[in-house]
Amino acid sequence: RLYNLKKILLIILLVPILIVSFLIFKRYESNKTTIIPYPFRFESRPIQNLEEAPIVIIGDSMAKRLSTFKDLLSQKLSENLSKPIKIVSYAKSGENIHRTVRKLRSLPKPPLIIIYIGHMDQADEFLFRTKDLNKINKNFKLYQDDRVRSALMIYPQISRFIYTPIDEIILKPSIVKDEKNYQDIAFQKRTALHYTLYQAGLKELFNYAQKRNSLIIPLTTPINLKLAPKKVCYGAATGDASEQIQQLLELIENEDFKNAFNLGKELVLTNPYHSKINYLYSRVLFKLNKYDEALKYGEFAKVYDCANYGANPVYNSILRSVATEARYEFLDFHKFLADESSSNFVFIEEIYPQDVYLKKIIDALARKIKKRLRL
Repeated sequence: RLYNLKKILLIILLVPILIVSFLIFKRYESNKTTIIPYPFRFESRPIQNLEEAPIVIIGDSMAKRLSTFKDLLSQKLSENLSKPIKIVSYAKSGENIHRTVRKLRSLPKPPLIIIYIGHMDQADEFLFRTKDLNKINKNFKLYQDDRVRSALMIYPQISRFIYTPIDEIILKPSIVKDEKNYQDIAFQKRTALHYTLYQAGLKELFNYAQKRNSLIIPLTTPINLKLAPKKVCYGAATGDASEQIQQLLELIENEDFKNAFNLGKELVLTNPYHSKINYLYSRVLFKLNKYDEALKYGEFAKVYDCANYGANPVYNSILRSVATEARYEFLDFHKFLADESSSNFVFIEEIYPQDVYLKKIIDALARKIKKRLRL
């Protein structure tokens, strides 16, 4: 009997150990070794035939637009040289920061100067499943802990134990656009995760530049704040604000900007997350020459737009913060055009700056690069 009792106690003790061991092994097998817990991975197929150059332009649709002036930039940089400085553009419409970093890592030789502008298309590609949001956010919360991140740098294998496994998206060479229409709550949660992914990708980009002694010149993405938001998020209004919004619209139409200012100020105080109210109040402030405030509320309107997967002030804020932390000077293209828009029409096709402003930013880039290269 004593023997049987010992045997039963041993089994009782071993079963939990075996279960825990099985769960640990299962997690290890289900996970990959990684430092940054991205919810996607690229096919192992290498990127080939990338042209080398001392200066490269990288990013998305906005970078592609800027790159149409790369010959002008080369001309300005090569004024006193016998041979023009070669500039290559790797910019591609629809490309997110992660594809951009992968492209740079594929270069056989790092460029001397990297010009980056690129968050307008950050959320274009399908990068994660909504059902995995909580798991992905949990993993990034762990990654953002300095102690955990330091441990991962030393022993990347422990990531297979600490990160919650998810069903990764496999990113192929061609970009698969996210065409799904999400409910407002899901949209907002997905947008917040896109911010997190962008910040992680941006830090990767700056780390790449620092380790390879490349100078990176990041630019904020210009945003047309005169475009009305496409959708008000569900629950953004405190009660029924439709009557007051209509009243505000009538005051603006009648150019009664003094009373529109008073009503608009009241509405944004009681409905701070309402994209349309922020937008209308911004328009009133522009008319009253209160440009700094107009810029602020115009940006709020973009941030709280529940259908805006394009350029977003939050991404610009992330870029400013990460660049400052990495001690890289950035060109605030958005702020420059926002100031210009107070008295000029600066955009074409609603989202792209007019050529005259792109040429001005090329001038600013030329000055910065000349100073760096002592040309």
